[in-house]
Amino acid sequence: MRLLAVLDRVDTAPFTLEALAGLLNWLGPAQSSILHVTPPRDPDYLSPDEGMPDAAEHARFEHTVSAQTDTLRQIAQEWTQAVIPHRDTAWTERVGDTRTLVAREAAGADITVLSRPRPQDNAAVAEAFAGALYDAGAAVLIAPLEHYDTLGLRPVVAWHPSHTLDLALQAARPILERASHVTFVIGENAPMEVPDPPLGAELARQGVAVHMDRFLLDTGDIGEQVRQHALSAGGDLLVMGAYTRPHFIEWLFGGPTQDILAHGTLPILTRHAPLVRL
Repeated sequence: MRLLAVLDRVDTAPFTLEALAGLLNWLGPAQSSILHVTPPRDPDYLSPDEGMPDAAEHARFEHTVSAQTDTLRQIAQEWTQAVIPHRDTAWTERVGDTRTLVAREAAGADITVLSRPRPQDNAAVAEAFAGALYDAGAAVLIAPLEHYDTLGLRPVVAWHPSHTLDLALQAARPILERASHVTFVIGENAPMEVPDPPLGAELARQGVAVHMDRFLLDTGDIGEQVRQHALSAGGDLLVMGAYTRPHFIEWLFGGPTQDILAHGTLPILTRHAPLVRL
């Protein structure tokens, strides 16, 4: 198994690496690598006349990205030395189009760990997210923006049968099978409208404690309802399918899936199914 972590922000890097360590602890022997991509020019730059940045502006940009790269490299080196058990995790730097390079690396990984994009982040952060989840169709672990003591000990599955959830569960299966307790959160329009997930019975037969948390959907925010039930269950990982509609990243902060992403209170394992063109 190969795990990839993408570091693109100094303030979120520790949480991204903490999530990577959580995966390594559950999945046993696995290859792990850390990727940092530097854009060749400022993706957020737009002069009043839409021209190219002048020499001074370009120099400031180069200084900023160089300092960030040095800091992220140091954070990664300190994490590699401190993580227990010790992991030989490769550090890779690339210069080029963020979305293309992240997609290329994520396509060869079983799970890619990313931090959740925030509205104030520069364009490269959303591009990295889009490359991994949308272009590569990779299983993505979205690291929370806060410390978690555990990851995968008490996973929660947001159960809504779909192809994307099947893909996410495929990536999460080794974690679910080793968990101490798995909760399936099932939102319904009527009591017992949704059959019990067959996966629940499979996990129970393997000795995993399983609980079905059913609730009636109201007219409020579906994502917030799922989030509250996941937190009430003491979950430390939320497994859910990502929507298949186009422009997924542009749509990141709207809709039930993204409502949960916006809160950023749980590690989220998800996967996007590429659109099938007829």
